Amino acid sequence: MSAFDSFTKWVDGEKPVPLKTEPKPVKAKTEPKKPAPIDDKKRLDGFLRLYAWCAVVISALMLIVLLIGAVALPAFASPGNPTDNEVVRRYVGSAEHETGAENVIAGMILNYRGFDTFGESCVLFLAVCCVMLLLWATNDKLRAEAAGSGKAAPRDAILQNVAKLVLPCILCFGMCVLFNGHVSPGGGFSGGSILGAALILFAVAFGAEAVQRFFTERVFNTVRITGLMIYALMFGVYIYQGANGIDSNLARYIVLVIDIAVGLVVMSTMYGFYSFYTKGEL
Repeated sequence: MSAFDSFTKWVDGEKPVPLKTEPKPVKAKTEPKKPAPIDDKKRLDGFLRLYAWCAVVISALMLIVLLIGAVALPAFASPGNPTDNEVVRRYVGSAEHETGAENVIAGMILNYRGFDTFGESCVLFLAVCCVMLLLWATNDKLRAEAAGSGKAAPRDAILQNVAKLVLPCILCFGMCVLFNGHVSPGGGFSGGSILGAALILFAVAFGAEAVQRFFTERVFNTVRITGLMIYALMFGVYIYQGANGIDSNLARYIVLVIDIAVGLVVMSTMYGFYSFYTKGEL
């Protein structure tokens, strides 16, 4: 009986005859074909061998270039020696007038070679940004675990008492080196390193939570970004004055501002590296 006949009988009130349906044939399961095995070890050995040869060739080429450059250098005490030309005399004789810095080294680093120093500051800025991107997820996990456990790491009482005595001296010395770098030995890099070391000591003695009370993540980002932007702006003023032959009395103050900006970038970078590499917090 067809399906239609069974339906008409059901409409007429008759009990339909159940349809005989043949079971569908079950297809035999076929295992997927496995790809042909690849000799991974052989490929890895080939890559390592190629890598080693490329490293040897590049190192040899660099060595040849450096040797050629060393041979081409002028002899010691010759008139063409870089230590006996107009550049050195210009630095020594005109640094204070042109840069406003009594410290010739500070004037050379922050003015004459300002592009190089600005590049170094950018390297520090990008380095701490990369560390933040790489370790941020790990820090989030550790923070969650620490919040769940509710346990705080024990602190050394001796270290805390010593830090209370030493930290004010370190901070004062760092500020002195930073603010007087253009007129005395010191400057942004050394002053910023001292201030960064003070923050690290404070975090080791009292914990990252204590540092967060005044040096939060927002403050950290603001300080390092503002320092780099101030450096770029002030050095742009230097370039504009030099290109247009403008003799301004602001040179002394500009080099001081650049010194402070470099110190802020270095301080933030040092503490940022410590905080993230020790799986701490900002």
